[in-house]
Amino acid sequence: MFRKEKICTHLVVLISVIMAYGCSQKAPLSQAKSSKPSQVSIVQDNCTIQREKGYEYREKGRKYKVLTSNRGYKKRGIASWYGPNFNGQATACGEIYDMFDFTAAHKTLPLPSYLRVKNLTNGREIVVKVNDRGPFVKNRLIDLSYAAARRIDMLEKGTAFVELVNITQAEAARTMNYGNKSNMAKERIARIVKFNSNKIYLQIGAFKEKNNALKMQQRVSGKGIKNVYIKKSRVKRQVLYRVRIGPIKTIDRYDQIINLLVSLSLDMDLVTR
Repeated sequence: MFRKEKICTHLVVLISVIMAYGCSQKAPLSQAKSSKPSQVSIVQDNCTIQREKGYEYREKGRKYKVLTSNRGYKKRGIASWYGPNFNGQATACGEIYDMFDFTAAHKTLPLPSYLRVKNLTNGREIVVKVNDRGPFVKNRLIDLSYAAARRIDMLEKGTAFVELVNITQAEAARTMNYGNKSNMAKERIARIVKFNSNKIYLQIGAFKEKNNALKMQQRVSGKGIKNVYIKKSRVKRQVLYRVRIGPIKTIDRYDQIINLLVSLSLDMDLVTR
């Protein structure tokens, strides 16, 4: 009898330890997701493939290296869009592409990332989730979903000059949840942008010495590119001479200029003033 009581006591202790250990472990993924604020949960969907940041991959004979971080990412370039031909197919992130969601494809940003995309021609903005790779077309920075392209009014032309700014997941969730409630204000801003700062320029260098800016101007003009000029500006008591090309009025003209400059390996950026 004493032996049986002793065994029972040990079993009770053992079961208690096992239960305590089990309770100390992390909750299952489904529980962890449901415990997150509802705003964030709307962007915590099916992006199942968490690839290692900084990895390299090849596409159409070219090698691409994924950024180790999307923090501080800001870039200007040309956006295109993709729609019905890809609808229902798997994205690089693992979820299914839905052309009516606000998503995008980017060659080097970690998956998933979240961007505020601004059409520099009309001032319209949209927040997108980057869940795919592309566009693998020369001189294209990002591929937007049909819905995102429609929101910034670029469907008809097919491409647009855009500015991309990285935002946090929480900010993306708030925008996707509560955004687009002030359309009248946005349209008013778009009209102001359209009639006052609708000119796009390509900046190809900024120099402290004017002679260096002149050399760059001559070098680029030697490639047969017109409208290369120098703009003098002051930044925190420092004078800079910025070399710019423009205004650039069409995407085709932008492509022509980029193709002429590709051999010079310049650090180029789109500017609107």
